[in-house]
Amino acid sequence: YALRARSARVVMSSVRTVHSHACSTVRAHDAQRTRRRRRRRRPAVVVTRATTAESVVPRGDTAGAVVALASNLRVTTGDNDLIVGTATADSVDIRIEPNEICGLVGANGCGKSTLVKCLSGARGVDDGYARVAYGAVVGVLEQTAVSGVTTTVEEEAMSRMTHVRAVEAALDEATRALEAGVDGAAAALSLANEQWDAVGGATAKKRVSNVLKGLGFSEVMFSAPCDTLSGGWQMRVALARLLLSPAGDCAEKGVNGGLLLLDEPSNHLDAKARDWLVSWIKSYQGTVVLVSHDEELLNCVNRVVEVRGRKLHNYKGDYKRFLREREARRKVAVATLERENVKAEKLDNFITKFGAKATKASAAKSKQKALDKVNAKMETFAELAGDGPLGDGPGDARKVILKLPTPPAGAREILIAKSLDVGYKTTESTLVSGVNLTVRKGDRLLVLGPNGAGKSTFLKTIGGELEPMGGVVIRGEGAVVGYFSQDLAQELPTEVTALTHVLDVARKIDRSVTNETARGVLGALGITGPAAVDRTIGSLSGGEKARVALAAFVLRPVNVLLLDEASNHLDGTAIEALCTGLRGWEGAVVAITHNSAFAAALNPTVVARVENGELSTHMHIPGVPLVVGDFCVSTNERVDAMEMQMKKEAEEERRAKEAIAKEVRNAPKVIDKIERAMTVIETEIAQLDEKLLAAGADVAKCAELQALKDAKEQKSLLYMTEWERLDALCAAHEAEHGSGVS
Repeated sequence: YALRARSARVVMSSVRTVHSHACSTVRAHDAQRTRRRRRRRRPAVVVTRATTAESVVPRGDTAGAVVALASNLRVTTGDNDLIVGTATADSVDIRIEPNEICGLVGANGCGKSTLVKCLSGARGVDDGYARVAYGAVVGVLEQTAVSGVTTTVEEEAMSRMTHVRAVEAALDEATRALEAGVDGAAAALSLANEQWDAVGGATAKKRVSNVLKGLGFSEVMFSAPCDTLSGGWQMRVALARLLLSPAGDCAEKGVNGGLLLLDEPSNHLDAKARDWLVSWIKSYQGTVVLVSHDEELLNCVNRVVEVRGRKLHNYKGDYKRFLREREARRKVAVATLERENVKAEKLDNFITKFGAKATKASAAKSKQKALDKVNAKMETFAELAGDGPLGDGPGDARKVILKLPTPPAGAREILIAKSLDVGYKTTESTLVSGVNLTVRKGDRLLVLGPNGAGKSTFLKTIGGELEPMGGVVIRGEGAVVGYFSQDLAQELPTEVTALTHVLDVARKIDRSVTNETARGVLGALGITGPAAVDRTIGSLSGGEKARVALAAFVLRPVNVLLLDEASNHLDGTAIEALCTGLRGWEGAVVAITHNSAFAAALNPTVVARVENGELSTHMHIPGVPLVVGDFCVSTNERVDAMEMQMKKEAEEERRAKEAIAKEVRNAPKVIDKIERAMTVIETEIAQLDEKLLAAGADVAKCAELQALKDAKEQKSLLYMTEWERLDALCAAHEAEHGSGVS
């Protein structure tokens, strides 16, 4: 990047030479006029928009949005529908506007990653459309990481900075042309210099360093070959590469700005790196579509699209508002279901009683049509109602059971570390020393600490994957160790189905494992339907592959599980299923995680912290919440984080109280308006009932009137729900503060 300084020196020297010739003087004046004109219309940044995925991105008219999803969008896999349009309540195209951060949420296997593939052009839709604005610069986070790449971390992170390299090449070419006395070279060089400023060429190296450090890389790691890194660190390189690409580094705004499609970007990130990513996304000038189960990351979104019941449900606002609004929709759906169920029973009784009578045949036929409509309506609302509370996480609230094999009989003390030093003999570097630790039957040991401190190395050493640098690891009698890491997903066979692979692995140890058992484990982890039995592993997403590897792993009978970031790629339901299975399991668990939900659900008995070359432990009372400082990366940061958390909670509590007080003050007026509106609606419903009676056997008229009545009843129910909420809010406020409203 010293090229620009060299160019400036060449320009000054060449201009003096050029001005000594009359004809060159004329050209110089022409060049000056050209430069003035180009300064007035700021030059477009030279970027390379064409990548493998970019060349097939589904472009189209988005009416000013960056992304448009049709209300009749249909996406299938095999013979199964994943997405069949937008929800009935929305029934319009979903538009993601410029500079929005859209969270794409839903249960594992519902079609989130498939929808991202449709937007990137990796696959097509089966009906409707999923469009991207013509001018958007698209970037996709590739789940394949950078395995097998021999370039250094820094080189690979810079490898997609084609927009900077293109301008650098133009600058170099213009400099050489000016040195050779080519006509118009001075103007070309001036333009190239302006473009160099526009792409931030002089600060490109600094941006690379900031991104890599933000994602947890130390400067020493910048020169490490990518193929020497673990799968998790390779994914960080892939993320850095995307953030520095034309899409991530795009200075344009609006529909011609960047569009980042991020599928589970926080997997493999610790708390500090995730917080940095949240800050980066918030400051990003472009548009983001974010697939995640990480609620900390989802807190930065300002729109949520949920894939639920094969429908796209659109929510405007942040993630917390999404949870509240979805719960409100669920309550309406439950009430509607109850009402429609009563209606269905009456219609069914009429059809059963009079269907065989000739005199009532026409009426019975009409009732059957009405029943069909009611059943269709109930089916729609059943998906919204769900099977349980929806505020726990961004997925379907289905209950699944994961049963682990009974651990083999063995000694109570399974693993004993004595004066253990862990590290890598190839580099003669010791990461953690002097570890004395005993893992007993029933233990739940949670291992925390900063990246690079040696957590994974410690786990590999006690699991027998690495030799100790010093000291010993003693295995108790009958100890059978299971070690899980994200790298296992990269070792899966690609030409067989998930079910076939899981059965092959499990039956090598236990021939009695049945298809039902294997499918149950896969289903608990979100691999169902075609993803489990039809599609080959090679066609699955990176997250699905990780869950297949975990399913095969947990079916092996062991008495100690060593889990290195096992919760990556799992949604809240799958995490709950895994931890519920572990809770009743009699073996020991040693787990590394940055996922606070997984850590809490694991219910640890011991918390170990790896930091500054040492491993310290403290007992943890099961059921007592873990504190936020446990997930920070250093002692000072733990103290700072706890102070910040306390301030944040106090501020949130203050704002919540102010909001409630304001709502209570306005409640009487709102309640009065609701009551008057409900009176009007009740009158209208009564009038519609009279018209229905008068319509008699006119099926078309009855259907029209019934549709109007249903709409009025739905509106009335919404009013009643809001009335009850405000009434309860006022009562609670009065009980706490007295009858006066502050």
